[in-house]
Amino acid sequence: MTTTYFLNLAAGNIYRTKETPAIPTEYWIGLSTTAPNLNGTNVSEPVGSAGYARVKLDMLSEPASGVVTNEANIDFNESTASWGTVTHFVVFDAQNGGNLLQYGALSTPRSVEAATIMTIKAGYLNLSVQNPT
Repeated sequence: MTTTYFLNLAAGNIYRTKETPAIPTEYWIGLSTTAPNLNGTNVSEPVGSAGYARVKLDMLSEPASGVVTNEANIDFNESTASWGTVTHFVVFDAQNGGNLLQYGALSTPRSVEAATIMTIKAGYLNLSVQNPT
């Protein structure tokens, strides 16, 4: 899903009705133990003290039918303590803090215990700026 913030940002920049903030130049993927909302709220990321950190999104494909996919595995840091059960991926415009741009449910929620490396396999992340109706 694409947040209202990101949809408005994209439309404003594309149609030149609101050019600030500009379209981000970097994107960061993270994980959430709760289902985010379209307004960008309700994100619960694991804590950094448990080894968690967002991962810079690069190695994305050229768009096809409005969708880009990850061309390489996305590997998160090894957990040093429990992260809880992660249920969603989240995409932000900053490594820390920032604005939630997109999110989606993981195909299978995963309980992350210590010494676990979460991976999104190549080709499994599909991003589009359209929302299902």
